[in-house]
Amino acid sequence: MGRHGAILGTWWSVFLIASPPALLAEEVPVSLTQALDLATRGNPGILAERARADAEAARAQAVKRTAWPRLSFTTGWSLTNTASMVFAQKLNAGGFTEGDFAIDRLNDPDALSHLSTAIAAELPVDAFGKVKARFEAQSSAQRAAGVMVDEGLQDLRIRVVEAYRRAAVAHRFSEVAERALQSARAREADAEARVAVGAALGADLLRVRARRRQREAELAERRAETQIAISTLSRALGADPGLSYRPTELPTAPPPLEGDGATWTSRALAARPVLLAASERLLGQTWLVRAEERANRPDLAAWGQLQDDRNNAGGHQSGAFGVLLRWNVLDPTRGKRVAAASAEARAAELAARATADQVRLEVETAWRRAQAARERYAAAAGGAEEGREALRVVQERRQQGMATL
Repeated sequence: MGRHGAILGTWWSVFLIASPPALLAEEVPVSLTQALDLATRGNPGILAERARADAEAARAQAVKRTAWPRLSFTTGWSLTNTASMVFAQKLNAGGFTEGDFAIDRLNDPDALSHLSTAIAAELPVDAFGKVKARFEAQSSAQRAAGVMVDEGLQDLRIRVVEAYRRAAVAHRFSEVAERALQSARAREADAEARVAVGAALGADLLRVRARRRQREAELAERRAETQIAISTLSRALGADPGLSYRPTELPTAPPPLEGDGATWTSRALAARPVLLAASERLLGQTWLVRAEERANRPDLAAWGQLQDDRNNAGGHQSGAFGVLLRWNVLDPTRGKRVAAASAEARAAELAARATADQVRLEVETAWRRAQAARERYAAAAGGAEEGREALRVVQERRQQGMATL
């Protein structure tokens, strides 16, 4: 088993040496400010939110342009001896001759080649506000999507700061674990020497050796946590798979909290993008209810057309204009659509209330956690100072031969 393990280890070493550089992630040092900037520009999630906001803006413009003039072009060619079609096409082209009215010619005309071209324009008139209601609803959706980008940026900044700090702390933990392992190895060497001269028992050596192995396991765990933290940070920054970002800044003392919990809550309720988005969604649903209520009103439009008809006998142009009124008098689905839109509006109102409650909870939680974190930092700083002093005393005692490793 040992021989096979040695062979496997040899091949694994060869594989690592022969691996192409592309398989190894390149580490790039990055400051917290740089990390936040990289995340803002490259995080796939925030880029997707911006794309959705652009889509909502395009939809709003599309709804608005339904009230713009429309121009269409139609052309078509046919060859027919159908009596009714030949008669109509000759009439449109102004190509009748006296002989065409003979009974046999009317009943059995020769095949006629006909080319018809028409240009038509239509100007919708939003006299009953149907387009306006749909446009206002879509504009609210556009604004909601826009502020959700800001909300996403805030969430992203929080995740980047947390990932950055965790990666930095994990790296420091790895350094501490390495020093602890070095100390354990030194103690093991000292114990081996003492056992060799009969100054210590073998059980003492086994106990020290077990502690050294425990430190090795802790170091491996810390290194794994460091790599996971760096990978989490790199993904938050939108890094390529072959690129990793390494933090260069260590956490500093937390700054004092400005204001109190009530002030934080008031600021959040006034400026949180998620609340603005909920308000815009409610406004959009209100306009959708109006749009459904106005759906049974007529559609009004002015139109005009210019047509050119040509056949074997020549061609003729004609034109027309008028006003068009379309009114869907009976629509069995209208009532249910209005009911559905009203239910969505009530849901949006309740969602806005729920969002405000959630913001209050988040602010209160963040405030209390910030206070607790400051207290933990103060306690940890005092403990670290005591530990440094204890270490200094032990080092001096060891230098004087009064203490062991």
